[in-house]
Amino acid sequence: MAKVSDMTVAEGGPDDVLDFLAMFYDHSSWLVPVQYVDLLEAREWEEPPPIVKQVLRHFRDGQARICRDLLTRITGGSVLTDEAPEFAPQVEEPELYLHFLVTRVRFRQFSMAALVADARAEAARRGARVLRTHCWAGEEGRMVREYEELGFTATLEFEELRSDGSLWPGRMLHTLV
Repeated sequence: MAKVSDMTVAEGGPDDVLDFLAMFYDHSSWLVPVQYVDLLEAREWEEPPPIVKQVLRHFRDGQARICRDLLTRITGGSVLTDEAPEFAPQVEEPELYLHFLVTRVRFRQFSMAALVADARAEAARRGARVLRTHCWAGEEGRMVREYEELGFTATLEFEELRSDGSLWPGRMLHTLV
């Protein structure tokens, strides 16, 4: 059985993009605004969906983090930036923003813990005092509780309009570094 100490996190490279997008695809019914699009095929489209463009840009800019198990299998990934999304309220102190935290279901608990620990360490290294993120708040806040168990405090609730006209319930979270 895997455990957090079995996980390593490092910068993601071009060879990791397909695995990262595959993890998004696995969760596309609630994570991705363009539901049921094959994100691996969309990467080659002349005009790929915005989520694919964002992921490719973050990998190109060296902002992706990849979690691997002892066998070097990719078990999760995230993106760390100095900028929060447009919908996030501004904060006064320096921050690091954790975007797109995705995992393989089998390794979810350990990969999330390793990626959050990595984000905290990186925030401290950069002199940020706050680590923020947001997540899906559906299913009675199950995912929000997962982040709270990792030391985050839930704050602002919001809804994002999806391309199909439905609303995506979200929650902002933060933790001090």
